[in-house]
Amino acid sequence: MAQQQTTVPSDNKIMALEAFEHVPNENVARYLELGQIIDDLVREKEPGMLVHALTQTSRNETETVFRWLEVFENSEALEAHLGSDHVASHIEQLSTGILTGQIDLVIYADWDDDTRAYWQDRFSTVNFSYAEVESGFYRQR
Repeated sequence: MAQQQTTVPSDNKIMALEAFEHVPNENVARYLELGQIIDDLVREKEPGMLVHALTQTSRNETETVFRWLEVFENSEALEAHLGSDHVASHIEQLSTGILTGQIDLVIYADWDDDTRAYWQDRFSTVNFSYAEVESGFYRQR
């Protein structure tokens, strides 16, 4: 059984996540404004973020689903992102009714059980899962 870690697990492997956010169609313009603001701040303040891209994945008569693709240099860069004031402010703004439901978060990482347990606990407020990679690799820097 994996032990619960209290410090950020250290590794030098690149990892990625996808965050799916459901937005009522009447909130899309405001959501995109907030997306541009956070994108600019992440570019400026987070050298460990290698890719930060927002795409629209689907739209129906009531809501639009957007996907953030975020690629991090390592786990420390992910922790820096999550612990930043600008991300906290962004999440706070989204929680004022901009989104419908929870954020769906998918992690792509080559982590051991202890590291997975740490991040499972860290992401307890979102609908969280690991991508089961059938084939692929994670570069180490």
